[in-house]
Amino acid sequence: MINSSKGNLISIMSSKFTISIVVISFICSEALQQDRQLISITGPLMTVSIINENDYHLGVHCKSANKDFGFRLLKKGEIYEWKFHNNLTKTTLYFCGFHDGQIDKGIFDIYIALRNEERCKICTWKAVKDGIYGYSDKHPEPALLFYKWLK
Repeated sequence: MINSSKGNLISIMSSKFTISIVVISFICSEALQQDRQLISITGPLMTVSIINENDYHLGVHCKSANKDFGFRLLKKGEIYEWKFHNNLTKTTLYFCGFHDGQIDKGIFDIYIALRNEERCKICTWKAVKDGIYGYSDKHPEPALLFYKWLK
């Protein structure tokens, strides 16, 4: 009788453990699909695009606390783009430094989860003569000048 109770307890614990592993695997996977696109438990796939509309080559270096996308030199019309999911705590932050030759144009927060998640799923930034304008794919209002160049 004691062995039977012990066996039942082990069986119950094993079942709970197995169910927990399956649930955790399901939550952590990106196997959830909506409209044939993968979705994440942290939300939709976000896209950031930076377009150089200046007549000069614009140096751009973007990164976050744990991912460095590297430096790129953009000719007029070229795009610097990456995709990601916000982290669970909605503290995702990407920042970029901009340069015109040896002239430092500034380092700006290009994506802040709490600011941009509702503003855009595809966050487009256009670098022009006076600074960086942000465009929203979710709202039809005109582009806003988010950041003026330092020089």
